[in-house]
Amino acid sequence: MTDKPTRLQKYAAPALEKGLDILELLALQAQTPLSHADIAKGLGRSKNEIFRMMVVLEERGYIERGAEDLFCLTPKIANLTAPRSEARLREVAQPFLSRLSEETGHSNHMWVIADGKMRVALSTGSAAPYSLSLKEGEEGALFQSSAGACFLSGQPDPAQRLQMLHDLGEFVDADAYGAFDPEVETCAKQQISVQPSLQARGVMEVSAPVRIDTGAPDGTNSSGSVLAAVTVPMLGVSAQDNDVARVCDALRHAVQSLGLRLSLLTPVTGPTF
Repeated sequence: MTDKPTRLQKYAAPALEKGLDILELLALQAQTPLSHADIAKGLGRSKNEIFRMMVVLEERGYIERGAEDLFCLTPKIANLTAPRSEARLREVAQPFLSRLSEETGHSNHMWVIADGKMRVALSTGSAAPYSLSLKEGEEGALFQSSAGACFLSGQPDPAQRLQMLHDLGEFVDADAYGAFDPEVETCAKQQISVQPSLQARGVMEVSAPVRIDTGAPDGTNSSGSVLAAVTVPMLGVSAQDNDVARVCDALRHAVQSLGLRLSLLTPVTGPTF
């Protein structure tokens, strides 16, 4: 009489097991990137056996190929499993946003996506006699807003950006979204979005995404997931105004510095897009 198969034997998933074995081996060798051959040898498998799984893990961003075709883990698993704390994000972001306000002379606020809504998590005033600001907790729409362009720029293509809008309860049709997507593309490439405010006539909003992955080849964190968006509202200016260009430069520097700081923290704070 044969032994009854165990639950693990009954529901075996060989491909998944290979993937987990690869991740576990790279985690154990975290200080030493491994070649394809090294990984196969470490697992007691042939290179052909693990080739497809290596490709999938690389394309999904769990492992990355470095110099001389050596592989290592990316921060993706840590980012996915880390506890989320908006309070921690606010604490870390506050000095960066305060410095930005001092440099530009304008107020600013930081958007996050929480509970299916884009809302203001942190608002920082300016030392000027008057300034524009949104209250913390204020909600806004992603579609056609500069902050929304920042979050949508974290998605790789128009179809996934449109799906993200739908997932967040903004049911925009494909044609309407198509007219806005060039602004999202611009934001993805330039890490800045300048759009008229949806909430206040005569106000121009300059926004930039806060990204937490620092793996971009240009030394910035322009290729990572979007954690938040920082907006500087400006009254009575056009997108071509010299003051807007100055604010764009200061804002880019602020969000890059903030993103790098967040990337060094364990755990990473907040959901990403």
